[in-house]
Amino acid sequence: MSRASIRSLTRQHIPYIRKNSPTIPCRYQSTSTLPNSSPSTTSPSVPAVKENELAKIIRDTIKSTGPIPISRYMQFCLSHPTYGYYQKGDVFGEKGDFITSPEISQIFGELVAIWFLTRWMESGSPKKVRLVELGPGRGTLMDDILRTLFSFPGVSEAVQSIHLVENSEALRNVQGTKLSQRLDRKDVDLNWYTGINEVPETEDTYTFVVAHEFFDAMPINTFEKTDMGWREVQVDNDPAYTPGLSTQSSKSGLRLSISPSPTPLSTVLPATSPRFAKLSKGSRIEVAQDSFKIMRRIGELLGNKGKNAASGAGAASGGCGVVVDYGGDRSYGQSFRAFKNHKIVDIFDDPGNADLTANVDFAYLRESLDSTGSSALGPISQSSFLLSLGLQPRLKKLIDSATNENRKEDIRKSAQRLIDPLGMGGQYQVMGITSDSDSGKTTTTKEEIYPFITPKPQSQVLQPQSQSKVLKP
Repeated sequence: MSRASIRSLTRQHIPYIRKNSPTIPCRYQSTSTLPNSSPSTTSPSVPAVKENELAKIIRDTIKSTGPIPISRYMQFCLSHPTYGYYQKGDVFGEKGDFITSPEISQIFGELVAIWFLTRWMESGSPKKVRLVELGPGRGTLMDDILRTLFSFPGVSEAVQSIHLVENSEALRNVQGTKLSQRLDRKDVDLNWYTGINEVPETEDTYTFVVAHEFFDAMPINTFEKTDMGWREVQVDNDPAYTPGLSTQSSKSGLRLSISPSPTPLSTVLPATSPRFAKLSKGSRIEVAQDSFKIMRRIGELLGNKGKNAASGAGAASGGCGVVVDYGGDRSYGQSFRAFKNHKIVDIFDDPGNADLTANVDFAYLRESLDSTGSSALGPISQSSFLLSLGLQPRLKKLIDSATNENRKEDIRKSAQRLIDPLGMGGQYQVMGITSDSDSGKTTTTKEEIYPFITPKPQSQVLQPQSQSKVLKP
């Protein structure tokens, strides 16, 4: 599909306009190194403070079994059945700890849907379609995608089912309330799963997969390359900590330490990518083994593990996916951080009451797709993705539809946040995924798919000013 065709899709249909987009700080804002877990400067003589119950559980675990991997600490903090962060309900938006692109502007979800639509059309407009989302949050992104797809005949009738991978019962209720309104009077099944492995395989349905700010929350393990080989960075008890007192030690009595000897994880995970072996001594790497497994499973779902699609009129398999997250096409060593009330806090300040996150190694995700029948596209910046798919004409239509100047300005500012090269537009990366049968891959070549294309070399010949084109922002 040509660029002009893609952009024309954004000028029609999709009449909805989101109101009152918040303008608060976002989780994406930091690309800083590991927040310092060194002693605070609080006076040792201050009154006793309320002890964090989850921190006590973690300290008792370490006391019994020894230092734990960072991944185990993250699981405690995010998924503990009583004190876990994601068990406490709605953590998104202005009243939560961070805000995401779909909550800022409806344009984000609309353009993801437009890319799905173009792939569906290029694949022969299969008669059966399903949507899979990992970490659906409030359901806002899926709602925007569905609203957009339902405005186009053909694909609207093809949507058969929605599959949401979500652990939190509280968030499932939020998602169900929102999406049930969108699916009212439509014969579309709505399903929830606790893991991607539960999503059923299919041989006659085209699959759309989206994972927005999902992989950044996957547990990581951190390793340091030493003269003696890889050593694991672990979570340990702070011997200077006094329960119930705010002192110069960690508020929760926890700290990072390096294992003096190899651990089972340090002997396995650094060997999962050939890139890690090339790093110099003293380097640290953050490895998310769950991300590798989950991305590989996505690739298998889209690639059908090499199975043949069912025969018959309109039958099709395969599909495409979009992964959006902050990070880059490389490994990171010190991106692990915590967010609370839209600000970066110490990773040990308040376990269970702050979001924990780390940058995504997109190269690692791409490596996981090997031999799954699927391939990665990109990554490219969020700004490039959205602008290429028609953000500007869609923005103009929304502004023209707004009823007053204040609303017009809110819409414009929200869209600008999505593409700001110093903010979301540059820090977030977008990776596409396609089944090899859908992408034209052969044993030696693969067709480039818009907008995940390699820029052509620019001519070094200066053109006269009168002949050059001036691009307006």
